[in-house]
Amino acid sequence: MEPVEPKNYAYSEDEIYPVVIGEDNLMGYVNDSHQIVIEAQFDYADEFHEGLAVASKGEQLGYIDLSGKWAIEPQYDYAYGFENGTAVTMKKENPDVSDGLEYWNLIDSSGKVKVKTDYFRVHAFSEGLSPVWLEYMGNKGFIDEKGKVILEGYDDVDSFSEGLAAVSKGNKWGYIDRTGKIVIPLIYEDAFSFSGQRGMVKIKGRWGFIDHQGKEIIAPRYDSANSFSEGLALVEYKGKFGFINTMGKWVIPPKLDGAENFSEGLAAISVNKIKKGGYINKKGEIVIKPQYLETFPTKHGLMKVSQDQIGEYFYIDRQGNDVEFLPLPKD
Repeated sequence: MEPVEPKNYAYSEDEIYPVVIGEDNLMGYVNDSHQIVIEAQFDYADEFHEGLAVASKGEQLGYIDLSGKWAIEPQYDYAYGFENGTAVTMKKENPDVSDGLEYWNLIDSSGKVKVKTDYFRVHAFSEGLSPVWLEYMGNKGFIDEKGKVILEGYDDVDSFSEGLAAVSKGNKWGYIDRTGKIVIPLIYEDAFSFSGQRGMVKIKGRWGFIDHQGKEIIAPRYDSANSFSEGLALVEYKGKFGFINTMGKWVIPPKLDGAENFSEGLAAISVNKIKKGGYINKKGEIVIKPQYLETFPTKHGLMKVSQDQIGEYFYIDRQGNDVEFLPLPKD
């Protein structure tokens, strides 16, 4: 069976996105005018990829199309979005057993199993390859979209990004290219895949950043760090958080009690003294004052927050105004 052919829908996948709607915390989809395009009905709903989105009503996951109808019925205990017509899914032998057998497969957009695997775990595809645990202990590697093992023999692996992947052997990390060639020696205590032309590595208990040739660009001096996002990296220094640029210069000094990565020009921060969260811009200016119990990254110009009770979500815009989602106008 060939993958499902694209259909004509009222909106493209770039024009709608999932949000929590109403007091029941069900999820639906809205457009940029904050009009409800797909009614709130899902316990979980993800962004669309290649015309399909992972969603659930209850515990099992399936895939919906751009009209909100099931394209692949809920049947999975875990599912990733599609990339190049392939998605990774998992079914448990016994859903009530947390550490029971798991069956990881690759499916096409019709839901047909393209590749059955007997691997312990399979992760989402990135740059055409998926990190896999070929065995529970040791021997991790990568498969292609046909399920063929391309690289193996590593103790641990991270996804490919910017043409390189972080891998480990003998408790040391480095970077390989898609042929398996070691491009940056395995000399680090820990490492994460590249983002913003920088790889995040750990040396003597501290985090720093290197370039694609393994040259140290930002010395390992940070207690913790996040990968670069929108040209800035969140780092922890002497118990406080701040943001550096790709050359390691402070853009926002380490004076924050807590923070998250920048997204669409804003970053969520927390103030421990009052245990509330707000948002700053890239100048470090508070643009939405700390007042929320929970804060989430900016997506499509909106931020999901809770204020009076954890888990009671609503949305604000970039100016901090409450956003109401309204039905589409009737013809």
